[in-house]
Amino acid sequence: MASRYRWRQRLLGSLQGQLQLATYLVVFLGFTGASSVGLWIGQRNLIQNEVRILRSSADSVQQCLAAGGSDDRFVRQELLVHSSARTKLWVEKANGQLVLPESDHLKLSRADVMASMAINPNRTVGLQRLVDVENRRLLTELVKRFPDGSNLWIHHEVSSNEQALNNYLVLMILIWGSCLVITLLSVSWVVRRIVQPLDQLNAATSQLTADTLANSKLQLGEGPIEVMQLSRTYNELLERLAQSWSQQRQFVSAVSHELRTPLTIVQGYLHRTIKRGDNLNPNQVKGLQTAEEESIRMRRLLDDLLDLSRGDSGRLAITKEPVRLADQLEQVADLARNTLSRPLLLELPEDPTARDAVAQADQARLRQVLLNLIENADKYSPQETPIRLVLRQSASAVLIDVIDQGIGIPETELNKVFERFQRASNAPDKTGSGIGLSVVKLLVEGMGGSIELHSRLGEGSCFTVVLPS
Repeated sequence: MASRYRWRQRLLGSLQGQLQLATYLVVFLGFTGASSVGLWIGQRNLIQNEVRILRSSADSVQQCLAAGGSDDRFVRQELLVHSSARTKLWVEKANGQLVLPESDHLKLSRADVMASMAINPNRTVGLQRLVDVENRRLLTELVKRFPDGSNLWIHHEVSSNEQALNNYLVLMILIWGSCLVITLLSVSWVVRRIVQPLDQLNAATSQLTADTLANSKLQLGEGPIEVMQLSRTYNELLERLAQSWSQQRQFVSAVSHELRTPLTIVQGYLHRTIKRGDNLNPNQVKGLQTAEEESIRMRRLLDDLLDLSRGDSGRLAITKEPVRLADQLEQVADLARNTLSRPLLLELPEDPTARDAVAQADQARLRQVLLNLIENADKYSPQETPIRLVLRQSASAVLIDVIDQGIGIPETELNKVFERFQRASNAPDKTGSGIGLSVVKLLVEGMGGSIELHSRLGEGSCFTVVLPS
């Protein structure tokens, strides 16, 4: 059932399939109609020609008999003159006696005569009938009834003509089939040639990303006018999108850079006010602390936007140097605990050698990556559930796990969450900007590492940063 549905979808669901099917039907109906009409006309002309021959012979005999009398010898002689190997005439007298045109070179089968007369038992003059006798087909007719009660009969053998017609039919079928196959192959080639530019357009569109806008123009050598016009329109659209994307990146970079300095100043004033505000009541201190936390969050968001903008333009600065990861994770844990309202568990290897693991990384960028992952875990985890920060080591790399017990991510969306402005479909509203994980991937790959994700709905997620040792 599934294969039948796929076949039907391929034939009727695509433009190429519809064009081929429509053309096949037109060609098939055209060939069939032309052949059928030709055969019908041929058979009709054959029968009419045989009838004309029959009528001409009968008229000649009738005139001769009317002029010469009813003597049997004279009648037999006239019948013999106008009879041939395929056309036979005879007279049936009123008493049932038959006058047949027999000679040494022309024999008339009595079985043919009896069968021809038996098909017209009422002796209806002018009635034409086809009768089969011993694998032969005869066209027979009662031509004339004379005043003395005699009947003039005639029959004409049409088997040879029908055999020729059948041979013609076989030949027509062979020619029709060959022409149909050649036509269908030609139609398939033409349809594929027409649809090929659309396939190229589909392939180019499926691989289009923000980074490849400027280099994804569709190059078509030739094609139908409509397809070439569509290609030009598509390329013009890409140019407009590339220009808009470039302007958007420049705008984001400029705005982020301009806002970062005053936001840093605001954060510093808030921090000093809280530290020196001995005359502030608890509600005022709490309000200032909230403002400080929001300013920190906004500055991180601006930092993320700046990193994305610099990554797009190739100006992202990352320095790789040996970093002792245990010390780095302790610093990150201390910073994160200041803002978290849940336990953060740091798990370091018991083996002293593994605890002293060193990786090639940028300290500031690695700290930014881990804080982003911890903040992301905090957003999507229930209250009071712990977040685990685990250091592990393999043969060729050092691994850092950030494990939560949150809502998890659907399996079909595991790769999409690292794309810009993408959030899991089960994420609560108004949580996150959708760029944190894309920045994490950008920075980790910039340090020569990779990031892995394992998640189950309702159980939590594990983000693993893999760094070369």
